[in-house]
Amino acid sequence: MSFTDFESFRVPLSSDVNLLVRVAGEGPPLVLLHGWPQHGLMWHSVAPALASRFKVIVPDMRGAGGSSIPRGGYDKKTMAQDIAGVLDHLGVKETYVAGYDLGSGVAFSLAAQFRNRVKKLAVMEFGLPGFGYESMMAPTPDWHNGANWHLGFFTVPDVAEMAFRGRERELLSWFFWHIAHNAEAVSTEHFEAYVRAISRPGALRAGIEYYAAVWKDAEDNKALAAMPLDIPLLAIGGEASGGPYIEQLFKPVARDVHGAIVPKAGHWLGDENPGALAEILRRFFA
Repeated sequence: MSFTDFESFRVPLSSDVNLLVRVAGEGPPLVLLHGWPQHGLMWHSVAPALASRFKVIVPDMRGAGGSSIPRGGYDKKTMAQDIAGVLDHLGVKETYVAGYDLGSGVAFSLAAQFRNRVKKLAVMEFGLPGFGYESMMAPTPDWHNGANWHLGFFTVPDVAEMAFRGRERELLSWFFWHIAHNAEAVSTEHFEAYVRAISRPGALRAGIEYYAAVWKDAEDNKALAAMPLDIPLLAIGGEASGGPYIEQLFKPVARDVHGAIVPKAGHWLGDENPGALAEILRRFFA
């Protein structure tokens, strides 16, 4: 099976929000949530590898990929409610969930808001606002052109959009080089797909708003984590990026936290070492 074999359809959630969703496989449901500037395409190798054991559900979240681009609602609590709506549409009562990058924030919020629906949670290459994310936003004397300067810059959406409107290609060239083990891991075909996606009207701004929601996300996360998660949580980092640090970032919000490292990978796990990532997820959810 390839990613193009997945069934693709739209799930209407409200008058201005509908999500493109891809589904394939048989077995327990498993939701895969993307980061930014990617969309569901980032799971192109991992999702088919998992579809032999799971019913794999791959949404493009609001503002990304083929989904609608509403003017607001990019806090992760609202985005998690979108995913709950997708599960309702599919008739899925319980599921496994894996989130990558900013999708990890959505995945955590989904598990914390709907505690009877998420059985296990995997998060990747991310730290939650309110629990360590903010420390990565602050400039230090060690900052360089590969540092996380965008985390702070994107909290001012008007300026960030002005700076990169019409320069989406240059922005993505920086992103996929940024904290990569292999800066050429994202194929030319997929790079062009990501450029097309964030060049659509409103899409660049929507992606920036993912980051600008940090202050509301921090407030929401602190409230949700007042009762730590009881389900198993696997925190995954790339060997050349987050590594074992990801596990430490999630220990304050869950009682049963374990870590895993994807070898020969930086931040872009699904492109740099998809086989190792798929095996880590398969073992954890199985």
